[in-house]
Amino acid sequence: MTQMIQLFGLKLLSGKKEEMWDFIKRKINSNEKVWVVTLNALMFLEYFKNDEYKYELQNATISIPDGIGVVKYLEKWGYTTERCPGIDTMLKICEWQEHKIFLLGSQPGIADKAKEHLEKTFPNINIVGTHHGYFENSDEVINKINNSGAEILFVGMGVPKQEEFIYKNIHKLNVKMAMGIGGSIDVISGKIPRAPKIFQIFGLEWLYRMLREPKRFKKFPDLMNFYFKIYRSKEMPINLEVINL
Repeated sequence: MTQMIQLFGLKLLSGKKEEMWDFIKRKINSNEKVWVVTLNALMFLEYFKNDEYKYELQNATISIPDGIGVVKYLEKWGYTTERCPGIDTMLKICEWQEHKIFLLGSQPGIADKAKEHLEKTFPNINIVGTHHGYFENSDEVINKINNSGAEILFVGMGVPKQEEFIYKNIHKLNVKMAMGIGGSIDVISGKIPRAPKIFQIFGLEWLYRMLREPKRFKKFPDLMNFYFKIYRSKEMPINLEVINL
């Protein structure tokens, strides 16, 4: 059964991955504009140390448990959920081939390569536009998205930039759903490889990225300190509430 867990002000889905995808599909087909956050441990860390980022994420429609750290934290308090990776969720939405899609993010030309790959994988997909993530004029990008007729916007600009963009502009966007997807555009384009299956199974894709990009290790001490504090805590979050969906 899919549940909505109110956790530290976040509306976090839990349950079977396929059930979470069904819930997202229903939301997209409703009249409500949907913002999906793919929550992993690094985002959770940023959430607790950045008040502006915290406020932004609290305004999202739903979050899904992308990272294994989030899954394990829920399990600590007795809530079982499957991990629901952002890239898998993105590909599932593409697989539906029901909506016009816009890809925003990565370096110039990379989103175009991702578009080509997705069109080969899903012959009936309708990707109506792309744009790189290195821009200064948001209004020009928003106009391009709106003029394309896009219904689904995937934003791959990294944390916290992608969430900041969605929060500040979702009211201007004529899309049904916006979702931050981190480095998924890079992976789908072939620019960087996805972690091997063994890393995916154990939820260690973040470690694979760190091994490939050593500069990411600068976040490792903060991440370990965060895990230590969270998992050693013996007090159940006072604002933990569960709603069956």
